[in-house]
Amino acid sequence: MSSTAARSSATASAPAAPPERSAAAAAAVAPGAGGHAPDVGPPTTRGLVVIGPGASFGAELLRRYGREGFALGVVSRSADTLSRVRDELAPAGLAVAGAVADVTDAPALTRAVEQLSAEIGGLTVCVYNAKLSIRGAALTVSPATLNQTLAVNITGALAAIQAAVGPLEERPAATILVTSASPRTQPVAGRFTLAVGKAGLAALAEALRPTLAARGIRLRTVVLDGRVAPTGPLRPEAVADHFWQAFAAPRGDMFRLAPARRDTSVAQLPLEV
Repeated sequence: MSSTAARSSATASAPAAPPERSAAAAAAVAPGAGGHAPDVGPPTTRGLVVIGPGASFGAELLRRYGREGFALGVVSRSADTLSRVRDELAPAGLAVAGAVADVTDAPALTRAVEQLSAEIGGLTVCVYNAKLSIRGAALTVSPATLNQTLAVNITGALAAIQAAVGPLEERPAATILVTSASPRTQPVAGRFTLAVGKAGLAALAEALRPTLAARGIRLRTVVLDGRVAPTGPLRPEAVADHFWQAFAAPRGDMFRLAPARRDTSVAQLPLEV
């Protein structure tokens, strides 16, 4: 990587990602010592569902898990996004099951997650990556606008997690990953609602983590501390691999990915995807 190559860290020491596996390797796994994912129990399909794939790294994230033998599913607000993701993954020979649902419609989102879980043969990992950022400064943005963004950034995440609990229970290595950002007390102009939403998402994850752990489901927060773009500072391939490591690590609740060198003000809101 260049001088802006990414580095990652977790609250507990996280090992390097496990070795590559072929797309045919679909045995169920539970992360073990050293970051490897040994076979656990009878062979079964491992499935990934990404809610809100996004244009910056969504397809790359799906491709990364597809290389590990995961069956792939996507929930998107539009059919156009589903088509784009499928077109991007087709050259790699990866099929993607899709469902259209708005994360602010909890019943529709639940149906979508359950449908995809059945279609891909079982759910192992659910990634919540949906976000809404409406520009507005702290003293001028309307409360209605803030509520609109929180409905996606926080309430939608809760609906997604609640929808995923049933399909994830009793699955080996059941994991929920939510995309967040480092807190910023002075977000860049116009990104006030996104800063509040991502801070609220992190708090939501902290509050839910013990309850989900009691049901055998790991909830991990993936913090992207920089803009994701092909030219950096965070490259899509590095972000995708970071999401894999957040799943494969045997321990840890928060997994942070940041540029090796910061060239922007500390007041910069990191997540621009």
